[in-house]
Amino acid sequence: MMSSYVCRQCRGRLLKRTVFARNPQWQPKASFISLRDAQAQPDPAPQDPSKDTRTEGSIAQSEGQMTPRVPFPVNGDRVRPGRYSRHTANAEPTHNGPPEQQNGGAMQAGSDGADESTLETSSPSYALAIDRHLKSRDLKQAWRLFLQIYTSRDCPAFTNPSFNDVRLLNGVKIFSQLSAAIATEFCKGSDVLASPTAVLFRYEQLGIARPEMWIKAITHVTNQFLWSTSGAASRTRDAESILVELLALWRLFFQCKGQQEVSLESLSSEWNSIPDGRSLSGFYSQTNFGRRLQNYHPEMLGGPALQFSAIVLFNVFEGVNQSSMKVPDSLREQSAPFIGLITHLLAGSNINTVFKHTEVSVDFKALPDDFRKLVIDQINSAPVQAMKLVGMQSGTHSSEQELSEAEKTSNLEEFYLKRIARAVLSQSHAGKLGKLWEEVTTAYKSTDHSTAIPPLIYNAFLSGFMSLYQSEQAVAVWNHMIAHGVKPGMRTWVAMLEGCVKAKDLNGMDAVWERMLRSGSEPDNYAWTTRIHGLITLRQIARAFNALDEMGKKWLSAEKVIKHPQKRGKGAKKVPSNTKLVNSFTKPSIEVINGAISALVQIPEQGLRFPRKVDFTHKVLQWAGNFDIKPDARTYNILIQLYLNAGDYPTTFKLLRQMEKEGLEGDLATHTMLIRAAFDNQKFDDLSNTEQADRILKLFSELESGGLKLNTYVYSSTIDRLLKQYGNFTAVRAVMDHMRSRNLVVSPHIYTSLATHYFQQDPPDIQAVDSLLMQIFGPPRAPTDKILFDRVIEGYAIHGEVGKMMSVLTRMSAHGKLPGWRALTAVVRALAEAGDWERARLVVRDVQMGEGVAKGGVTGGMPGQRAFFAVVRELGGGLEETLAGEYLRRRPANIEAAMSEQSAAEGAAEMLDATQKGEAQEMEAQQAIDDEEFVNAQHVSYLSDAPEPDPRQQ
Repeated sequence: MMSSYVCRQCRGRLLKRTVFARNPQWQPKASFISLRDAQAQPDPAPQDPSKDTRTEGSIAQSEGQMTPRVPFPVNGDRVRPGRYSRHTANAEPTHNGPPEQQNGGAMQAGSDGADESTLETSSPSYALAIDRHLKSRDLKQAWRLFLQIYTSRDCPAFTNPSFNDVRLLNGVKIFSQLSAAIATEFCKGSDVLASPTAVLFRYEQLGIARPEMWIKAITHVTNQFLWSTSGAASRTRDAESILVELLALWRLFFQCKGQQEVSLESLSSEWNSIPDGRSLSGFYSQTNFGRRLQNYHPEMLGGPALQFSAIVLFNVFEGVNQSSMKVPDSLREQSAPFIGLITHLLAGSNINTVFKHTEVSVDFKALPDDFRKLVIDQINSAPVQAMKLVGMQSGTHSSEQELSEAEKTSNLEEFYLKRIARAVLSQSHAGKLGKLWEEVTTAYKSTDHSTAIPPLIYNAFLSGFMSLYQSEQAVAVWNHMIAHGVKPGMRTWVAMLEGCVKAKDLNGMDAVWERMLRSGSEPDNYAWTTRIHGLITLRQIARAFNALDEMGKKWLSAEKVIKHPQKRGKGAKKVPSNTKLVNSFTKPSIEVINGAISALVQIPEQGLRFPRKVDFTHKVLQWAGNFDIKPDARTYNILIQLYLNAGDYPTTFKLLRQMEKEGLEGDLATHTMLIRAAFDNQKFDDLSNTEQADRILKLFSELESGGLKLNTYVYSSTIDRLLKQYGNFTAVRAVMDHMRSRNLVVSPHIYTSLATHYFQQDPPDIQAVDSLLMQIFGPPRAPTDKILFDRVIEGYAIHGEVGKMMSVLTRMSAHGKLPGWRALTAVVRALAEAGDWERARLVVRDVQMGEGVAKGGVTGGMPGQRAFFAVVRELGGGLEETLAGEYLRRRPANIEAAMSEQSAAEGAAEMLDATQKGEAQEMEAQQAIDDEEFVNAQHVSYLSDAPEPDPRQQ
């Protein structure tokens, strides 16, 4: 049967009349009302009212038995007299007091002349009297009456209210009206006995303050402050007085609703529950501004109105409103803790919920249109401006004292450079870096809408976008730089070269180099280093040696001209004898040598065998000897790494002795490699788990006592070896505790080592991996990189955890990390083995279209790409249908057309693949290069004592 229909309007009215019993209690039997005929019961004997000899106590006792009292509703409990209360046995009103107080007489005698109540009650109607004062706009008398009557939480006006008062006390309605009226009159400039802060403080002492009272008071004062600064017709008191009151409201709000329990004996002049600004980092796992703020007032749920008021105060103190109001220095100093908190909470936050208040607030909509638009624009830019202020206070120039403008500028530049580097190192797609670019352009925009972004930040973005395969974004940054009058310097060209090397874009690197030369810029030492290092990294070893030769010949030719100037013929302009010629070409330096040999060492063993690396390294050293280039600690570290990778320990220790003989002290990289060599030489095999931990911690202490500051690379390398070689979790925990005691964040490399170890156990510890991921992804969020995601996805795929695998893959895409071909191959294989062909086809389609999990591209180069589609063809099972099938029937190389984001980088890889067969012949040709091409350099070894020939070198 269909239920009865109640219209929406009636439902709303019924809801207001509904009784909500938050603290239900058993009621006495006498409180139930019989619906039988009242005449059936015998009436009590009539009594003469004039002969009533009951005492006051007996009257109260009789009332408690026959007519239950309606207590004052606690926490907004809605209580009203019953519909059938007139049928009770004793419906006559009882009189609880002297005759002159009966029937409202008390209100006339003791309640400042209130009118008689319309309903006979046993108690005076104090709330009704306050309501009448409010309607007559006599706020002073209403506030005096409130202070006089409602003295404590257990006063009779609360515990034994009249029936007239119950309606007004229900949900503390009358007190909310009183608070709102006082706030309105205060902002108008009227003479009131109490400020909105004093009213709420008294309410909190009595325990009757409701959340809506706080929100209404703060919102109203905020809107009236905006009115006072809008330049419209003045209808409020002065802006500074309202601002002082608004800050007082927020200070009381944190005193009552903050994290700490603060006494309410008096108004506090301090900002309670607000931490010191130096302990705030400005970065939170939660991006919503309201939720960030909620952590600091847990006793009350916030909302858009509170967030709006906080952002308005930030904009006032931030300085963008200097023309409309200049905040006094004394007030700025007093409110520094609160503004510092809001600044850190706003930095990089999401403030979309704040605009709900601007859409519904009547007072805000009443502001002038131009001023309202200006306020909204400032709210929109508040997160960027807050991040800018955080950046100015961070960095190497931070101190407790006031920073100079030069120090703030330097800190801000360093701050953004670090953020750009983190975005690039995490290998995110262009979305994150693009948002950062928009933030930077806003942060550096001045009042005249001009942008003065430092050249170093331009360079970082150029290099970052190039390395993330985003050539269009790099062009946009370049055009922005030129349009704002920033001439590209040598560091700009170098940034472009570095981006091309990271993206493995050989053609792009050649184009940038040629354009740089055509612009008239002479490559400096850094540019030559980047060029030569990039050529070797991209396997262009012959061209790298040619570049070394070109650099050396240019400098030697200029030196020859300076030392032996040619005689000029007749008619030639004579050069003054005192003119000093300067060699404008770059002299080869140790940085170029280190760049070349480090690129050789970093080539994988399958790409370049150890004997060939040694040959090429010695050729570079031969070339350096002609220019009297002396090695430094980095040179020896690279050579030590070369021989350690091959297990040639005799040569390694000879290099260490030679390094010591030349007076060069090993740095942290040197000692890290020595720790690695200790693991390789089984120096810890005979030790127990505890002894291994003690030995490693002792090594760390020795390094620190020598003045070296340990970094995350030392810890991650040690943890990786402890897990792979010994599975020693005791030592791993000790190392991680040692790292945390130095306030170092656990790096993604350590998480990768832990996850890999769990997967490699027999049986695999999937539960431990799940717990590790909860720790990484849960608040506070830990730093991650693409390698961590790839290894976790591969581990889940190998062990058939398809659901968890897809969950991590989805999260990887949400984090903006680029997946690798190897990981996607494992995903498709695992889905096929589980029979989930539909999702396997979706993954293949995403790869083809460059969408979904493949948005932004896939890393791993052409070999990984070919392996992926080879597996897709091998699996079959419908993967070659629809879009994937149409693609797979084409040549595999056509994926470049579908993946436009990677076309530039993969074009270089395709060219390398085409010449792969001739690479062996090219390496042989390198060995036969005549010494004359290297400026006739003589062999100068960095080793005074030649090493014994290693069998692997024969």
